Amino acid sequence: MIKKTLLIFNLISFSFYIKAQELPSIKSLRADENYMILIKNDTLRNASFFTQLKAIPINKEKYIYLSLGGEYRPRWELTKNKNWNENKTDDENFYSQRIMFHTDLHLGKHIRVFGQLTHGLVSLAKPVYVQSDKLDLHQAFTEFIIFINKSTLKIRAGRQELILGSGRLMAFRDGPNSRRSFDMARIMIDGKGYNTNLFYGREVKVPVGFFDNKSNDAPYTWGLELTVNTKKNLGNTSVYYIGFDAKLVKYNDGINPETRHTIGFRRFGNIGKNFKYNTEFNYQFGAFGTKTISAFSIEGDWHYNLIKSKFKPDFGLKLDYISGDKNLGDNKLGTFNPYFNNPAYFGLITQVAAMNIFDIHPSLKFKFTEKFSATAETDFYWRAQLNDGLYAGSKALIRTSNNSKTLWIGWQSGIKLEYEINRYLKLTNETFYFVAGDFVKETGDSNNTFYNGMTLWLGL
Repeated sequence: MIKKTLLIFNLISFSFYIKAQELPSIKSLRADENYMILIKNDTLRNASFFTQLKAIPINKEKYIYLSLGGEYRPRWELTKNKNWNENKTDDENFYSQRIMFHTDLHLGKHIRVFGQLTHGLVSLAKPVYVQSDKLDLHQAFTEFIIFINKSTLKIRAGRQELILGSGRLMAFRDGPNSRRSFDMARIMIDGKGYNTNLFYGREVKVPVGFFDNKSNDAPYTWGLELTVNTKKNLGNTSVYYIGFDAKLVKYNDGINPETRHTIGFRRFGNIGKNFKYNTEFNYQFGAFGTKTISAFSIEGDWHYNLIKSKFKPDFGLKLDYISGDKNLGDNKLGTFNPYFNNPAYFGLITQVAAMNIFDIHPSLKFKFTEKFSATAETDFYWRAQLNDGLYAGSKALIRTSNNSKTLWIGWQSGIKLEYEINRYLKLTNETFYFVAGDFVKETGDSNNTFYNGMTLWLGL
């Protein structure tokens, strides 16, 4: 089996080697890829069997064409003392895999139909939510495209992925096997120097069976985002509103229905050739049962890259202050809700979530070759408020405040290795060690947590 897998990898790598740099990039959102260049260039399209799959003409004029693609992502994960637990039965050592296949049918310039199947498997005795999914429809939407002067209007309806901004509140959840999608309607406008995104829908839940993913009883979400190219003012600017409605949400302060609104502002871009930045502010308001919501988050992510130095070192510093609940049992809730967050926001270890937390996160990345890089990082965590608890990457409450008088959660060190063999084959390894702080020691088990995850990604 291993020999056959390696043979397939080698054949694909060799077939794509010559023309890979000329092809459109593989994107995180596969539905955003565009292979029209292959329809216009027969030489490039006929370079290999695999490039032919990316653009299959259906009619003689070639304005109707089909694009096929997919991915295979095996991963091995080892966790010791998960969530600082002392019970050895909580240790994990397992294999997981994700297999996805998509079709993108273009019916001329104005209509396209996109579909994607997904399969997720773990080698554990029991299925795991958002890891195990025998076979399901992950995306299925129709998109209507209208050209208005220099702008493009897209109307998209059906099951689809969505990411907004830097993905702090709306992300596709790439860490686990099952990526996140929504049953949703969207209106998007791409214009000269700006783009907008208006949406309304529900998150898709992921049971473990065959074709049983559904959005019934899942949270609703709606919103609007506007991003403007303001490079003359050193970067780009985004403003957005996101609504959220769920039947039951659990915090340290209780379990209640929740309707929440978020107003966000983001500045991001480059200053010169060396400095890159992302700064984001969110304010939330609404109702949690009979309580009034007032929460906020501030994030800064800055990188300085010595691009002309050996190994091109990238010095990074990330700061987050994400509000928690100040007083337990009153008529207000201050816990920030990251909505449809990426559970691996702080790494695949997923030990903590972006809720009731203040963290300082320095990092240093070296690019040893064009294909191989290494990142070393350390993250120091404190609770934002004494009377709120600690939440895992899944947003689950794992430690209540328990009258603890310390904010110190602990610190996490990590090393990430990335080897991009070619655009279709990548290998990564993430290693983390989380040292328990005073709050963890006061509220339960406090064994230091070790995590290692090795991931292979093969995509077409």
